[in-house]
Amino acid sequence: MLIFLSGYYPTFTFPPLKSSQVRANTQEEKGEVVALSFPKPLVLPHPGYLSAKFYRWHPGVDIATGLGMPIHPITEGIIEDTGFGFWGYGNNVLISHANGFKSFYAHMGKIYVKKGQTVRSEDTLGEVGMTGHTSGPHTHLEITHNGNYIDPTTILPEIPTMPKIIVKK
Repeated sequence: MLIFLSGYYPTFTFPPLKSSQVRANTQEEKGEVVALSFPKPLVLPHPGYLSAKFYRWHPGVDIATGLGMPIHPITEGIIEDTGFGFWGYGNNVLISHANGFKSFYAHMGKIYVKKGQTVRSEDTLGEVGMTGHTSGPHTHLEITHNGNYIDPTTILPEIPTMPKIIVKK
């Protein structure tokens, strides 16, 4: 009980018993549909670097950054749900966008929005945190179109793969 109250949740490394379909439509992966689907260009939720890529067992990307960094929506939409994913996602927000798109943000430290609220890309959803199963501060971002997962790197602006290192001489 003490471990549970401390906020630490152990990670089980067994693969899920029921695998989910994590495949995107070829048109969506190329980004051809996306340009016409949103009224404004998509933006990154915050500056950072790609710490985990999209693959079958990880239907999103992890964007690592500093603890407490503000998280913004990728584009305008309506908050469909907020909550705490007890089994791994921690504090999270789900946004519905135009034309059947949804974005999901997880591992948030704090949530500033409420269900039913309309948000724009300039608004702040919350702060980067370390809730749920995580080894460092980052935002787990998933994007779906009509229930199918899409690799966020195919439709978002470029996410650096390594942190920028500044060397002072």
